[in-house]
Amino acid sequence: MFKNRLVNIVLILLMAITLIGVVIFVIWQSYLKPADPVAVNGQQVERKVSAEELEKVTVETDEIRTNLLTGDLILAKFAIQAENEKVKKELELRKPQVIHTVIKTLSAMKPEEVQGPKGMEKVEAAIKTELNKLLEKGKIVDVITTHKIVDI
Repeated sequence: MFKNRLVNIVLILLMAITLIGVVIFVIWQSYLKPADPVAVNGQQVERKVSAEELEKVTVETDEIRTNLLTGDLILAKFAIQAENEKVKKELELRKPQVIHTVIKTLSAMKPEEVQGPKGMEKVEAAIKTELNKLLEKGKIVDVITTHKIVDI
């Protein structure tokens, strides 16, 4: 390659070190990194949380009343499960923003989108996604609908 043998050796060593680093990183990401959900038979199963743990990391909203996209009324209440107590504290401090985010998310939906179990899963997923954008550190684990009335 180069006429200087020392340059060749240095380049080969740098490429070898880089290759070893990439292999170690891939192995760490694939096999050694601990995952939150437990894998059973290739399917993801969430870790069970005790009632006491759940209470420590859950924030409940007040009843939220807003119009859907079509002008129909929805009355809903949610329990938001945070990743840990620090995230719960942040959610409590940002409660006006949380309520605003829920109202904004609901007001962009049609009555057909919020009805039935599949509809509520869609609402909960959308709220979870929007609230995760709001947080500085940590994440929302789950959003649970505790009360819902749609007036069509």
